[in-house]
Amino acid sequence: MAEQEPQPDDRPRPQYGELAPPGWVWRPPADANRLDTSRPLEREGDVPAVPATPVLGPRPPAPGAPPANADGRPAPTWNLTLTVLLGVFGFFGMTYSIATLQAIPASMQLLHSTNGLGEYVPVPLVGTLVLIGSIVIAVIWVVSAGFAAWLLVKRRLAFWVPLVAGIVAMLALIIFAGAILATDPVLLGFYGGVTPPSTPVETP
Repeated sequence: MAEQEPQPDDRPRPQYGELAPPGWVWRPPADANRLDTSRPLEREGDVPAVPATPVLGPRPPAPGAPPANADGRPAPTWNLTLTVLLGVFGFFGMTYSIATLQAIPASMQLLHSTNGLGEYVPVPLVGTLVLIGSIVIAVIWVVSAGFAAWLLVKRRLAFWVPLVAGIVAMLALIIFAGAILATDPVLLGFYGGVTPPSTPVETP
């Protein structure tokens, strides 16, 4: 005998709790909120992510971001242009200072001839002072240029370096020029009113 095909059930579906016995109330189990630890985690990716604790203070720079200053702010864009311009200006100032220092003996000879103080014979210390002063002024510029370049690579403020170097180089020029002039007591006595000229000075 052939099996009969199941007839579709046209009866209405019971509503929630309609077929429950009278007085029955559903209550959740007491351990419904307990984590199921009976099954171990199969993969590392199944570990639930734990929210990171916020860290107070400045955030670390993002990868590829330019380094910031000590106060956390990046160096301004004009820092590079101003530093380079001041460095070039300092280079020409260095060459002019060295030329001025080396021309002091010739200027002292001219003052001797003009004021009738006789021939100027520089002491051996003059050549040493000129050489040391020239080296010191050149080293000041080289060190300042290298330090400024290092700060520029680190994206920090560097425009103040050639300014400070220029002030230091100017002080060095004054000190060495004064030391060279101090080796000529005749010229110092003339301008101090102590040594009169040996020959009359022609006036226009």
